[in-house]
Amino acid sequence: MAATKSIYLWSSIDRIGNSVMTFGANIVLARLLDPADFGLLAMVAIFSSIAYNLSSCGMSDGLIHKPNPTEDDYSTVMVFNGVAGLFFAVLFIALSRPIANFFNQPPLVEIMWAIGICFFFQTLSFVQETRMRKKLDVKKIAMVRLSATFCAVSLGIWLAVAGYGYWGLVSCQIFLSFFLFVFYVAISRWFPRLRFSRTSFREMFGYGVNLMVAFIFNQISRNVSTFAIGRSAASSAGIFSQAQKMEDVPFTLTDSIFTWPFFAVAANEEAHDKRRTLCHDMLQWLSLLNVTMGMLLILVSAPVFHFLFGEKWDASIPVFRILVIFGIATTMKYFFQTVMKTYGMTPQIRNISIAEILLQISLLIIALPYGLEWIAASQCGALMLTLIVYIYYFIKIFKTSLSTFFKISLSPLVIPAIACVITGIGYHYVWNPSLLPLMSALATTAVFVALLIICWEMFPHPIYKKYRNMFLTRFFKK
Repeated sequence: MAATKSIYLWSSIDRIGNSVMTFGANIVLARLLDPADFGLLAMVAIFSSIAYNLSSCGMSDGLIHKPNPTEDDYSTVMVFNGVAGLFFAVLFIALSRPIANFFNQPPLVEIMWAIGICFFFQTLSFVQETRMRKKLDVKKIAMVRLSATFCAVSLGIWLAVAGYGYWGLVSCQIFLSFFLFVFYVAISRWFPRLRFSRTSFREMFGYGVNLMVAFIFNQISRNVSTFAIGRSAASSAGIFSQAQKMEDVPFTLTDSIFTWPFFAVAANEEAHDKRRTLCHDMLQWLSLLNVTMGMLLILVSAPVFHFLFGEKWDASIPVFRILVIFGIATTMKYFFQTVMKTYGMTPQIRNISIAEILLQISLLIIALPYGLEWIAASQCGALMLTLIVYIYYFIKIFKTSLSTFFKISLSPLVIPAIACVITGIGYHYVWNPSLLPLMSALATTAVFVALLIICWEMFPHPIYKKYRNMFLTRFFKK
């Protein structure tokens, strides 16, 4: 139990620290640069994300899923990742001119070169991180990621201040990949042998290939909208990308703090009944946390955007509000995928992911002429429909009744919904018209949180009592 708490503690330190630094850097860069600068990087994000997943082929998850991976297993995956990374680096460089011509954006040539080079270094760090994850050595992972992120964003901001424009954004990715590789090698003092085992490859690839396909389609789903928007206007792609980034930060944070380490925890638990308890508890917690956070984000979206970014980013606000729903659904999808990975159901994950992207592209084609908000809504619609399929498999795995599932996932949300409605009325009619953006956001947050605590104390839900008591015990243990 103590070991599990330590895993989530260091995972929280890692993800919160990284999110604070990247979020802060994004604010600074948004003030220094224009939406069109962000749009340039958003146009090619789909290529780098696809290459990222193709290079690992889900084999990192194969290493974690295997009870006792050997040195040959690690070395084989490392060699494969390095070769794949080199291939895609060359491919990025070769495609740089055609892609720039497609978007009619000459700067994309240099950007594609830069991302291709840094991508090679990124692939070399996959096995280093996976080995630490398998050993549940989350502390070392946190130290590496925090150090690399600090160095990368510092250099990126310096370039933007020095007048290098979009290179400040590109450089954050370049330096992050490079520093991750260097720091992983430095802190682990381990580098796999250059050996390639066909037996290990077949085993790891056999498990990971379906996840690779699923990951690729997940990334296409995430970036296809900005790709399509960028064909017409870089500034529109930047507006949509900024809304995505703001939505992505809090939900990626909860996903990486809880779902990311949860795979290793669940995979190491072999008893089915104990796994079911773990998964039910995590489902209830993620449902409560993400929906409550989403309600607050929608409430404070306008004053927060005005305060952080200024009026030039106002068009991102309605897109952001819609994408919050997408973020909630995405975190739940990743959780269900994690459960299915634990039980080896990778072909099903692959098939659902393919169906999702086909549905999303169909809806995107319909929504594209109607503007950014309709495009965001098309993303949400496709994801919500496929989420029903994930719920079906979750219920099937644990033989949970539909009523029990909804009781677990929806019962904690009654009080947050009530607090959201009351706070929204106060926001619109009481304090927002007369307060500056920062004060309005703080007042909204304070009222929402206060209402939550008061209502939960009056009508306590079991999950609230569990975590409240856990917090109070740790805080007053001395």
